[in-house]
Amino acid sequence: MAVTQQLARVTTEHLDLCRQAAEVSPDANPQWDPPRADWIDLDWSPGPLRQLLQLAEAGDAAVAALERSTRGDALPDVSYLDHEDAVGSFGPPPAAVAPAAVAEIAAALASIDWDAAIAALPADAQEAATVLGMNVTGDPRPYLAGHFEALRAFYQRAAERRLTVVSWWD
Repeated sequence: MAVTQQLARVTTEHLDLCRQAAEVSPDANPQWDPPRADWIDLDWSPGPLRQLLQLAEAGDAAVAALERSTRGDALPDVSYLDHEDAVGSFGPPPAAVAPAAVAEIAAALASIDWDAAIAALPADAQEAATVLGMNVTGDPRPYLAGHFEALRAFYQRAAERRLTVVSWWD
């Protein structure tokens, strides 16, 4: 089973219910069950996407927005979600991005010139994969484009709905 980057869009009320469930549960189970329609699996794409933005010299703000979109912030505190039945026991503890910050990240991701970023890759597919640190056969461009567009749309929708984004590896 592969461990992959997961994101979920949830209301602050949903997180409050999870916190309360963890407080009363004998084993601190938060009953984390975000709506499947508001959940995205980014696979292993965050690292290569970061490499791509750095290679393309997209700027510190673009790289920071990408990292923040998948790593979360210190607040809001979602440490109560760090339970094997909630998010598994892989990778760093879950983190979240509050609604106001979600809007900032959505705007930053929307401003990234994807065509310019992709154009920074070597023309040869295997060279492109190597420079991104990817061990894949074939052209990594479609994989990266699909995951970047999914991430950008995910954050845009979360911003529109004023939702919190929770991240974890599972």
